[in-house]
Amino acid sequence: MARVKLGFRRLTTAEKLLKARTIVSAMTGNPNFLTPAPTPDLLVITASIDNLEKAAQQADKGGTDKTLIKNIAEDQLSDLMSQLADFVQVASAGDPVIIASSGMEVRNSATPPQRLGAVTGPAANVAGNPGEINILWDKLVGAKSYVVEMLVTIKDGTVINPIPNTGGAGEVITEADAAGSEWMRIDTVTKSKLLVQGLQTGVVYSFRIAGINGAGQGNYSQTVSSVAS
Repeated sequence: MARVKLGFRRLTTAEKLLKARTIVSAMTGNPNFLTPAPTPDLLVITASIDNLEKAAQQADKGGTDKTLIKNIAEDQLSDLMSQLADFVQVASAGDPVIIASSGMEVRNSATPPQRLGAVTGPAANVAGNPGEINILWDKLVGAKSYVVEMLVTIKDGTVINPIPNTGGAGEVITEADAAGSEWMRIDTVTKSKLLVQGLQTGVVYSFRIAGINGAGQGNYSQTVSSVAS
């Protein structure tokens, strides 16, 4: 359902006067708004427009009292236009064509999150301590977090490679999983790096990374490999 966008309060006084008159003109005799009749009455709004226009002309001549009167008239017109926007929303039943016929705008609907592309720039490097590998990658625009997976070897339902320590909760592969090589999630992080620990020194390990946002998980990066120190 489309929503009415008035955006009235952010306008200058002159812009408010022009927009209000344009809306009144568009709604006068408009078959979309004959039954029920617009609320507030368009004649009441026209009178408020005229009142603000006169008050603005007086305020231009100077004087705090005149400026105060102009501000009060401006607030009154803004309130009336806000009520009229509510009327258009209900009378139009959210039809964008009918909303536009009133002279008001249609609010842009929120863009749903888009599925992320692949993570780029992955690298796996030997770290400073035994059994460690540093994984780095480029920040992915729109990603809220990243899932990091490691390729493990499974034999008879048992992970042959040691499950690394990343400080997170890695997946546990059970005997129900198929034999062979599988990707295992080892951590989910918000930064574009991860230190993997507890690996077997001298063994080559492979990793891949994917971004995550409101649309779910994106595409995986290229596979990167390194030997554990």
